[in-house]
Amino acid sequence: MSMESRDMKKALRKDIKARLSALSEAEISTQSQTAQQLILDSTQYAQASRVGIYLSMPNGEAQTSLLVRDALKTATTGSTPGKGKVMAMLRLSSTADYEDLEPDAWGIPTLPASKIESRENAMSGFGIPAAKSDDDVIGHISGHETGLDLIVVPGVAFDEDMSRLGHGAGFYDKFLSRYCEGGKRKKPFLIGLCLTEQVLPKGKIAMQDWDWKVDAVAVGDGRTLRATV
Repeated sequence: MSMESRDMKKALRKDIKARLSALSEAEISTQSQTAQQLILDSTQYAQASRVGIYLSMPNGEAQTSLLVRDALKTATTGSTPGKGKVMAMLRLSSTADYEDLEPDAWGIPTLPASKIESRENAMSGFGIPAAKSDDDVIGHISGHETGLDLIVVPGVAFDEDMSRLGHGAGFYDKFLSRYCEGGKRKKPFLIGLCLTEQVLPKGKIAMQDWDWKVDAVAVGDGRTLRATV
């Protein structure tokens, strides 16, 4: 990545952070409910047997508890954060399992290290794979069987070209590249979840060869954005 692109993304993250900091908890909650309901009402969610949903921080981003609880209630999902060096999507078995998670340093609901290795991994096997990089692990939701039909993707921002700006560590891009490597698994439907203040005009987010676009974005103002041909 060029220094110019890196500086542009850094500036965008700073701008979005300032926008979000101006929102009240009530505004974030209302927008989160609206955006989550768009996903719950979508055809892709209704047809998915196995879904991945990020576990949200307590502030500064769209909340996901409504989606998580619905997926667990309808037996389409499971969940888990954990500690390691690569991103993993691990299974939660019930709403009670979700409610027992404890917040990490970011306030994200997280499984204790002692419970990670017994959790089904969406890619295969159990637990979190051995480290392949110096990245920290993020916790997520995964389905009851190997593989995922849909992933609800977080982001600092999304633009109207379906480009996504993350926090800069590349967790999702690396996970999706591994997941789809060699065509061994079908790409899940990727839907971003965000607040209105996180949507940018077309072409605003510079993409690199390794970056993944989403297929749609559910926005807190009631819009579902989709890629245009």
